[in-house]
Amino acid sequence: MTRILFSVHDDAPLDTLLAGLSELAPLPPFSAQARAFVTDFARRVFALPMLREHPELATLAHWFRPAAQEQLARRVETPGNEYLLARGLVFHLAPANVDVLFAYTWLMSVLAGNRNVARLSQKPSGQREALISILSAMRAEGVHGEVLQRSVLLTYPHDDAVTTLVSRNCQARIIWGGDSTVAKIRSLPLAPLALELAFPDRFGVAAIDAATVAAATDAELDQLAHRFINDVLWFGQQACSSPRTLYWVGSQNTIETALGRFWPKVRSLSHQVEDEPAALMARLTDAHLMAALSPGVHGDSALDSYPLTLGAGRADGELRALQSGHGLVVNVRLDSLAALAPQLDDRDQTLVQHGFTRAALTGLLAQLGNRALDRIVPFGRALDFHPVWDGTDLLDVLTRKITLPGM
Repeated sequence: MTRILFSVHDDAPLDTLLAGLSELAPLPPFSAQARAFVTDFARRVFALPMLREHPELATLAHWFRPAAQEQLARRVETPGNEYLLARGLVFHLAPANVDVLFAYTWLMSVLAGNRNVARLSQKPSGQREALISILSAMRAEGVHGEVLQRSVLLTYPHDDAVTTLVSRNCQARIIWGGDSTVAKIRSLPLAPLALELAFPDRFGVAAIDAATVAAATDAELDQLAHRFINDVLWFGQQACSSPRTLYWVGSQNTIETALGRFWPKVRSLSHQVEDEPAALMARLTDAHLMAALSPGVHGDSALDSYPLTLGAGRADGELRALQSGHGLVVNVRLDSLAALAPQLDDRDQTLVQHGFTRAALTGLLAQLGNRALDRIVPFGRALDFHPVWDGTDLLDVLTRKITLPGM
Protein backbone atom coordinates (compact mmCIF):
# COMPACT_ATOMS: atom_id res chain seq x y z
CA MET A 1 0.00 0.00 0.00
CA THR A 2 1.28 3.44 -0.93
CA ARG A 3 1.76 5.74 2.05
CA ILE A 4 2.22 9.45 1.48
CA LEU A 5 4.91 10.71 3.82
CA PHE A 6 4.59 14.32 2.74
CA SER A 7 2.61 16.42 0.29
CA VAL A 8 0.43 19.47 0.62
CA HIS A 9 -2.52 17.08 0.16
CA ASP A 10 -1.66 14.04 2.29
CA ASP A 11 -5.05 12.39 1.87
CA ALA A 12 -5.12 12.50 -1.95
CA PRO A 13 -4.44 9.33 -3.96
CA LEU A 14 -1.20 9.16 -5.92
CA ASP A 15 -2.76 9.60 -9.37
CA THR A 16 -4.44 12.79 -8.15
CA LEU A 17 -1.17 14.07 -6.72
CA LEU A 18 0.63 13.37 -10.00
CA ALA A 19 -2.09 15.18 -11.94
CA GLY A 20 -1.73 18.15 -9.61
CA LEU A 21 2.04 18.21 -10.06
CA SER A 22 1.69 18.15 -13.85
CA GLU A 23 -0.43 21.32 -13.71
CA LEU A 24 2.35 23.23 -11.93
CA ALA A 25 5.01 24.85 -14.06
CA PRO A 26 8.59 24.21 -12.92
CA LEU A 27 10.30 27.08 -11.15
CA PRO A 28 13.30 28.80 -12.74
CA PRO A 29 16.59 27.14 -11.75
CA PHE A 30 17.99 28.62 -8.54
CA SER A 31 15.00 30.87 -8.06
CA ALA A 32 14.68 33.05 -4.98
CA GLN A 33 11.84 30.81 -3.72
CA ALA A 34 13.88 27.62 -4.03
CA ARG A 35 16.96 29.15 -2.40
CA ALA A 36 14.91 30.51 0.50
CA PHE A 37 13.33 27.10 1.06
CA VAL A 38 16.64 25.20 0.99
CA THR A 39 18.29 27.76 3.28
CA ASP A 40 15.45 27.48 5.80
CA PHE A 41 15.45 23.68 5.52
CA ALA A 42 19.19 23.55 6.26
CA ARG A 43 18.78 25.94 9.19
CA ARG A 44 16.08 23.72 10.70
CA VAL A 45 18.23 20.62 10.24
CA PHE A 46 21.00 22.34 12.20
CA ALA A 47 18.50 22.91 15.01
CA LEU A 48 17.42 19.26 15.32
CA PRO A 49 17.98 17.81 18.83
CA MET A 50 19.31 14.58 17.29
CA LEU A 51 22.14 16.35 15.45
CA ARG A 52 24.87 15.28 17.87
CA GLU A 53 23.99 11.59 17.46
CA HIS A 54 23.69 11.89 13.67
CA PRO A 55 26.49 14.06 12.26
CA GLU A 56 25.45 13.09 8.73
CA LEU A 57 22.53 15.48 9.19
CA ALA A 58 24.90 18.32 10.04
CA THR A 59 26.89 17.48 6.92
CA LEU A 60 23.71 17.64 4.83
CA ALA A 61 22.76 21.02 6.26
CA HIS A 62 26.25 22.40 5.78
CA TRP A 63 26.31 21.21 2.16
CA PHE A 64 23.23 23.34 1.36
CA ARG A 65 24.19 26.55 3.16
CA PRO A 66 23.75 29.73 1.03
CA ALA A 67 27.43 29.87 0.01
CA ALA A 68 27.25 26.28 -1.23
CA GLN A 69 24.06 27.05 -3.15
CA GLU A 70 25.87 29.87 -4.87
CA GLN A 71 28.66 27.51 -5.91
CA LEU A 72 26.07 25.13 -7.39
CA ALA A 73 24.42 27.99 -9.27
CA ARG A 74 27.74 28.95 -10.84
CA ARG A 75 28.11 25.40 -12.17
CA VAL A 76 25.11 25.90 -14.46
CA GLU A 77 25.83 29.39 -15.76
CA THR A 78 25.20 29.47 -19.52
CA PRO A 79 26.52 31.60 -22.39
CA GLY A 80 24.30 34.13 -24.13
CA ASN A 81 23.06 31.67 -26.75
CA GLU A 82 21.74 29.18 -24.18
CA TYR A 83 18.87 29.33 -21.71
CA LEU A 84 18.53 27.08 -18.65
CA LEU A 85 15.28 25.40 -17.62
CA ALA A 86 14.31 22.81 -15.04
CA ARG A 87 14.08 19.22 -16.30
CA GLY A 88 10.42 18.86 -15.22
CA LEU A 89 9.22 16.07 -12.90
CA VAL A 90 12.02 14.05 -11.32
CA PHE A 91 11.37 10.64 -9.74
CA HIS A 92 13.87 9.76 -7.02
CA LEU A 93 14.12 6.15 -5.82
CA ALA A 94 16.13 6.43 -2.61
CA PRO A 95 18.52 3.83 -1.17
CA ALA A 96 17.67 1.89 1.97
CA ASN A 97 21.22 1.75 3.35
CA VAL A 98 21.96 5.49 3.79
CA ASP A 99 18.91 7.22 5.17
CA VAL A 100 19.60 10.82 4.21
CA LEU A 101 21.17 10.30 0.77
CA PHE A 102 17.87 10.96 -0.98
CA ALA A 103 17.86 14.49 0.45
CA TYR A 104 20.95 15.52 -1.54
CA THR A 105 19.52 14.80 -4.98
CA TRP A 106 16.06 15.96 -3.91
CA LEU A 107 17.31 19.33 -2.62
CA MET A 108 19.51 19.78 -5.70
CA SER A 109 16.45 19.06 -7.83
CA VAL A 110 14.44 21.60 -5.83
CA LEU A 111 17.14 24.21 -6.49
CA ALA A 112 17.04 23.30 -10.17
CA GLY A 113 13.32 24.19 -10.16
CA ASN A 114 11.88 20.72 -10.65
CA ARG A 115 8.76 19.08 -9.35
CA ASN A 116 9.77 15.99 -7.39
CA VAL A 117 8.42 12.63 -6.31
CA ALA A 118 10.69 10.62 -3.99
CA ARG A 119 10.09 7.00 -3.04
CA LEU A 120 11.78 6.38 0.34
CA SER A 121 12.59 3.10 2.03
CA GLN A 122 10.01 1.47 4.27
CA LYS A 123 12.68 0.80 6.91
CA PRO A 124 12.10 2.89 10.05
CA SER A 125 14.52 5.80 10.23
CA GLY A 126 14.70 8.53 12.82
CA GLN A 127 16.74 10.74 10.51
CA ARG A 128 14.24 10.46 7.69
CA GLU A 129 11.31 11.16 10.01
CA ALA A 130 13.10 14.22 11.36
CA LEU A 131 13.50 15.61 7.84
CA ILE A 132 9.85 14.95 7.02
CA SER A 133 8.80 16.64 10.25
CA ILE A 134 10.60 19.78 9.06
CA LEU A 135 8.51 19.79 5.89
CA SER A 136 5.33 19.24 7.89
CA ALA A 137 6.22 22.14 10.18
CA MET A 138 6.80 24.43 7.19
CA ARG A 139 3.44 23.45 5.75
CA ALA A 140 1.72 24.11 9.08
CA GLU A 141 3.39 27.53 9.27
CA GLY A 142 2.24 28.40 5.76
CA VAL A 143 5.76 29.12 4.44
CA HIS A 144 7.48 28.10 1.19
CA GLY A 145 4.21 27.06 -0.39
CA GLU A 146 5.45 27.36 -3.98
CA VAL A 147 8.19 24.83 -3.29
CA LEU A 148 6.27 22.49 -0.98
CA GLN A 149 3.44 22.01 -3.44
CA ARG A 150 5.95 20.72 -5.98
CA SER A 151 7.23 17.84 -3.81
CA VAL A 152 5.71 14.49 -2.86
CA LEU A 153 7.53 12.02 -0.58
CA LEU A 154 6.05 8.54 -0.32
CA THR A 155 6.84 4.96 0.50
CA TYR A 156 5.43 1.66 -0.70
CA PRO A 157 6.40 -2.01 -0.96
CA HIS A 158 8.06 -3.04 -4.19
CA ASP A 159 5.15 -2.50 -6.54
CA ASP A 160 5.72 -2.36 -10.30
CA ALA A 161 2.37 -0.67 -10.91
CA VAL A 162 3.16 2.28 -8.65
CA THR A 163 6.71 2.67 -9.97
CA THR A 164 5.42 2.51 -13.54
CA LEU A 165 2.70 5.10 -12.84
CA VAL A 166 5.23 7.65 -11.59
CA SER A 167 7.82 6.71 -14.23
CA ARG A 168 5.42 7.38 -17.10
CA ASN A 169 4.83 10.88 -15.77
CA CYS A 170 8.44 11.92 -15.10
CA GLN A 171 11.13 13.57 -17.19
CA ALA A 172 14.00 12.04 -15.20
CA ARG A 173 14.31 8.94 -13.03
CA ILE A 174 17.16 8.63 -10.53
CA ILE A 175 17.70 5.17 -9.04
CA TRP A 176 19.82 4.45 -5.97
CA GLY A 177 20.11 0.76 -5.11
CA GLY A 178 21.78 -2.57 -5.60
CA ASP A 179 22.34 -4.13 -9.00
CA SER A 180 19.16 -6.20 -8.79
CA THR A 181 17.07 -3.16 -7.80
CA VAL A 182 18.48 -1.11 -10.66
CA ALA A 183 17.89 -3.92 -13.17
CA LYS A 184 14.31 -4.38 -11.99
CA ILE A 185 13.38 -0.71 -12.17
CA ARG A 186 15.10 -0.27 -15.52
CA SER A 187 12.80 -2.95 -16.90
CA LEU A 188 9.77 -0.77 -16.14
CA PRO A 189 8.47 1.70 -18.75
CA LEU A 190 9.78 5.25 -18.81
CA ALA A 191 8.49 8.14 -20.90
CA PRO A 192 10.36 8.18 -24.26
CA LEU A 193 12.01 11.57 -23.67
CA ALA A 194 12.83 10.96 -20.00
CA LEU A 195 16.40 10.56 -18.79
CA GLU A 196 17.48 7.81 -16.41
CA LEU A 197 20.41 7.86 -14.03
CA ALA A 198 21.26 4.78 -11.96
CA PHE A 199 23.64 4.35 -9.05
CA PRO A 200 24.07 0.57 -8.59
CA ASP A 201 26.44 -1.39 -6.35
CA ARG A 202 29.83 0.34 -6.06
CA PHE A 203 32.73 -0.08 -3.66
CA GLY A 204 35.22 2.15 -1.89
CA VAL A 205 38.87 1.30 -1.40
CA ALA A 206 41.67 3.06 0.45
CA ALA A 207 45.38 3.39 -0.21
CA ILE A 208 47.96 4.74 2.17
CA ASP A 209 51.65 5.52 1.83
CA ALA A 210 53.06 3.46 4.69
CA ALA A 211 56.04 5.77 5.18
CA THR A 212 53.78 8.69 6.09
CA VAL A 213 52.18 6.63 8.87
CA ALA A 214 55.50 5.28 10.11
CA ALA A 215 56.89 8.82 10.35
CA ALA A 216 53.72 10.54 11.63
CA THR A 217 53.68 12.30 14.97
CA ASP A 218 51.22 11.05 17.58
CA ALA A 219 48.96 14.05 16.87
CA GLU A 220 49.05 13.40 13.12
CA LEU A 221 48.30 9.72 13.65
CA ASP A 222 45.40 10.59 15.92
CA GLN A 223 43.87 12.85 13.23
CA LEU A 224 44.39 10.24 10.52
CA ALA A 225 42.68 7.56 12.63
CA HIS A 226 39.74 9.88 13.32
CA ARG A 227 39.31 10.54 9.60
CA PHE A 228 39.53 6.84 8.77
CA ILE A 229 36.84 6.04 11.34
CA ASN A 230 34.57 8.63 9.74
CA ASP A 231 35.05 6.94 6.36
CA VAL A 232 34.59 3.34 7.49
CA LEU A 233 32.40 3.04 10.56
CA TRP A 234 29.60 5.56 9.96
CA PHE A 235 26.58 3.95 8.26
CA GLY A 236 28.02 0.54 9.15
CA GLN A 237 30.28 0.68 6.07
CA GLN A 238 27.14 0.51 3.93
CA ALA A 239 27.80 3.62 1.85
CA CYS A 240 29.16 2.76 -1.59
CA SER A 241 32.17 5.00 -0.94
CA SER A 242 33.11 3.46 2.44
CA PRO A 243 36.44 1.62 2.02
CA ARG A 244 36.37 -2.16 2.36
CA THR A 245 40.01 -2.72 1.44
CA LEU A 246 43.08 -0.82 2.65
CA TYR A 247 46.13 -1.07 0.37
CA TRP A 248 49.44 -0.33 2.10
CA VAL A 249 52.17 0.93 -0.24
CA GLY A 250 55.87 0.72 0.65
CA SER A 251 58.60 -1.67 1.69
CA GLN A 252 57.66 -4.63 3.85
CA ASN A 253 59.45 -3.28 6.92
CA THR A 254 57.84 0.14 6.58
CA ILE A 255 54.39 -1.41 6.16
CA GLU A 256 54.83 -3.54 9.28
CA THR A 257 55.81 -0.45 11.27
CA ALA A 258 52.82 1.49 9.92
CA LEU A 259 50.38 -1.35 10.64
CA GLY A 260 51.67 -1.56 14.19
CA ARG A 261 50.93 2.11 14.77
CA PHE A 262 47.75 2.62 12.73
CA TRP A 263 45.36 -0.14 13.79
CA PRO A 264 45.89 0.16 17.57
CA LYS A 265 45.16 3.88 17.28
CA VAL A 266 42.02 3.26 15.20
CA ARG A 267 40.71 0.67 17.64
CA SER A 268 41.40 2.92 20.61
CA LEU A 269 39.07 5.50 19.06
CA SER A 270 36.43 3.18 17.56
CA HIS A 271 34.19 3.45 20.64
CA GLN A 272 32.97 6.71 19.10
CA VAL A 273 30.73 4.61 16.84
CA GLU A 274 28.47 2.05 18.48
CA ASP A 275 29.16 -1.55 17.53
CA GLU A 276 25.90 -3.47 17.55
CA PRO A 277 25.68 -7.26 18.14
CA ALA A 278 24.19 -7.80 14.68
CA ALA A 279 27.15 -6.00 13.11
CA LEU A 280 29.58 -8.19 15.06
CA MET A 281 27.88 -11.34 13.81
CA ALA A 282 27.81 -10.04 10.23
CA ARG A 283 31.52 -9.30 10.05
CA LEU A 284 32.45 -12.61 11.74
CA THR A 285 30.30 -14.48 9.24
CA ASP A 286 31.82 -12.55 6.34
CA ALA A 287 35.36 -13.09 7.61
CA HIS A 288 34.93 -16.86 7.78
CA LEU A 289 33.21 -16.91 4.36
CA MET A 290 36.01 -14.90 2.77
CA ALA A 291 38.69 -17.11 4.30
CA ALA A 292 36.89 -20.21 3.04
CA LEU A 293 36.28 -18.96 -0.52
CA SER A 294 39.38 -16.86 -1.19
CA PRO A 295 42.82 -18.51 -1.00
CA GLY A 296 45.34 -16.41 0.88
CA VAL A 297 42.85 -14.57 3.08
CA HIS A 298 43.81 -14.87 6.75
CA GLY A 299 43.07 -13.26 10.08
CA ASP A 300 45.01 -10.07 10.82
CA SER A 301 43.47 -9.35 14.23
CA ALA A 302 41.55 -10.98 17.05
CA LEU A 303 37.99 -11.92 16.10
CA ASP A 304 36.54 -9.52 18.65
CA SER A 305 38.48 -6.55 17.22
CA TYR A 306 36.56 -3.52 15.99
CA PRO A 307 37.31 -2.93 13.21
CA LEU A 308 38.12 -6.54 12.36
CA THR A 309 40.95 -6.88 9.86
CA LEU A 310 41.93 -9.63 7.46
CA GLY A 311 45.10 -9.94 5.44
CA ALA A 312 45.32 -10.91 1.77
CA GLY A 313 47.94 -10.97 -0.93
CA ARG A 314 45.38 -9.57 -3.36
CA ALA A 315 41.88 -8.12 -3.00
CA ASP A 316 39.73 -7.34 -6.01
CA GLY A 317 36.04 -6.62 -6.59
CA GLU A 318 35.06 -10.24 -6.16
CA LEU A 319 36.48 -10.28 -2.64
CA ARG A 320 34.85 -6.94 -1.82
CA ALA A 321 31.51 -8.32 -2.99
CA LEU A 322 31.68 -10.94 -0.23
CA GLN A 323 31.82 -8.23 2.45
CA SER A 324 28.67 -6.72 3.88
CA GLY A 325 30.59 -4.07 5.81
CA HIS A 326 29.99 -3.57 9.54
CA GLY A 327 33.64 -2.84 10.37
CA LEU A 328 35.51 -5.45 8.32
CA VAL A 329 38.61 -4.28 6.42
CA VAL A 330 41.11 -6.25 4.31
CA ASN A 331 44.79 -5.22 4.47
CA VAL A 332 46.82 -5.69 1.27
CA ARG A 333 50.52 -4.87 0.86
CA LEU A 334 51.77 -3.30 -2.39
CA ASP A 335 55.24 -2.30 -3.59
CA SER A 336 53.88 0.68 -5.54
CA LEU A 337 50.60 2.54 -6.05
CA ALA A 338 50.60 1.57 -9.74
CA ALA A 339 50.32 -2.09 -8.63
CA LEU A 340 46.82 -1.27 -7.39
CA ALA A 341 45.42 -0.85 -10.92
CA PRO A 342 45.01 -4.60 -11.76
CA GLN A 343 43.02 -5.11 -8.54
CA LEU A 344 40.36 -2.51 -9.42
CA ASP A 345 37.31 -3.06 -11.60
CA ASP A 346 34.21 -1.19 -12.77
CA ARG A 347 32.53 -1.49 -9.38
CA ASP A 348 35.27 0.43 -7.54
CA GLN A 349 33.97 3.97 -7.23
CA THR A 350 36.02 5.85 -4.62
CA LEU A 351 39.70 5.79 -3.77
CA VAL A 352 40.37 7.25 -0.33
CA GLN A 353 44.07 8.07 -0.11
CA HIS A 354 46.71 9.45 2.19
CA GLY A 355 50.30 10.42 1.50
CA PHE A 356 50.42 10.33 -2.32
CA THR A 357 51.32 13.11 -4.71
CA ARG A 358 49.05 14.23 -7.52
CA ALA A 359 51.55 12.77 -9.99
CA ALA A 360 51.34 9.36 -8.30
CA LEU A 361 47.54 9.45 -8.37
CA THR A 362 47.30 10.45 -12.01
CA GLY A 363 49.90 7.79 -12.77
CA LEU A 364 47.55 5.23 -11.24
CA LEU A 365 44.63 6.53 -13.32
CA ALA A 366 46.72 6.21 -16.48
CA GLN A 367 47.20 2.50 -15.70
CA LEU A 368 43.48 1.76 -15.50
CA GLY A 369 42.06 -0.21 -18.39
CA ASN A 370 38.47 -0.28 -17.20
CA ARG A 371 35.70 1.86 -15.68
CA ALA A 372 37.21 1.89 -12.19
CA LEU A 373 37.32 5.04 -10.01
CA ASP A 374 35.15 8.12 -10.27
CA ARG A 375 36.54 9.97 -7.24
CA ILE A 376 39.78 10.26 -5.34
CA VAL A 377 39.49 11.93 -1.93
CA PRO A 378 41.68 12.30 1.16
CA PHE A 379 41.03 10.28 4.30
CA GLY A 380 37.96 11.61 6.09
CA ARG A 381 36.14 12.68 2.92
CA ALA A 382 34.78 9.37 1.60
CA LEU A 383 31.20 10.18 2.58
CA ASP A 384 31.23 13.73 1.22
CA PHE A 385 28.61 14.36 -1.43
CA HIS A 386 29.54 16.12 -4.69
CA PRO A 387 27.38 17.29 -7.61
CA VAL A 388 29.50 15.05 -9.85
CA TRP A 389 28.64 11.52 -8.73
CA ASP A 390 29.84 8.34 -10.41
CA GLY A 391 31.29 10.56 -13.14
CA THR A 392 27.98 12.29 -13.96
CA ASP A 393 27.18 15.92 -13.20
CA LEU A 394 23.78 15.68 -11.50
CA LEU A 395 22.88 19.24 -12.48
CA ASP A 396 23.15 18.21 -16.14
CA VAL A 397 20.40 15.68 -15.48
CA LEU A 398 18.28 17.98 -13.33
CA THR A 399 18.24 20.84 -15.87
CA ARG A 400 18.09 21.25 -19.63
CA LYS A 401 19.61 23.85 -21.93
CA ILE A 402 17.70 25.58 -24.70
CA THR A 403 19.80 26.89 -27.57
CA LEU A 404 19.00 30.39 -28.81
CA PRO A 405 19.90 32.25 -32.02
CA GLY A 406 23.36 33.73 -31.93
CA MET A 407 23.52 37.35 -30.85
